[in-house]
Amino acid sequence: MSEIRHISHRLKSLGYFCAATAALLFFFGAVSPRIVSVSPPMQRFGDVQDLLGIHSGLMYYTDLKTQQETQDYVRYALEQSSK
Repeated sequence: MSEIRHISHRLKSLGYFCAATAALLFFFGAVSPRIVSVSPPMQRFGDVQDLLGIHSGLMYYTDLKTQQETQDYVRYALEQSSK
C-alpha cells in the first residue's frame, strides 16, 4: 500500500514540475517577447545594449567590473531616453 502511495506521490510531484516548467517556458518564450515588442522604452533599452555590446545574459554576479560598467551604461541609457 505504501509503495503505491509513494509512486502516486512521485507522479503528482512530476506533474507539478512539468506544469511549472511549461508555465515558465510559456512566459519567457511567448509573453515576455510580446511585452518587449509593444514597449518602446524596452526596445530602446535593447537597442542601447546592442550598441554598447552589453550581453546581460552572460554576466555573473561575481564579475564586479562588468556589473559596474553595466550599471553606468544603463544609467546613461535611462538618462538619455528620458530627455
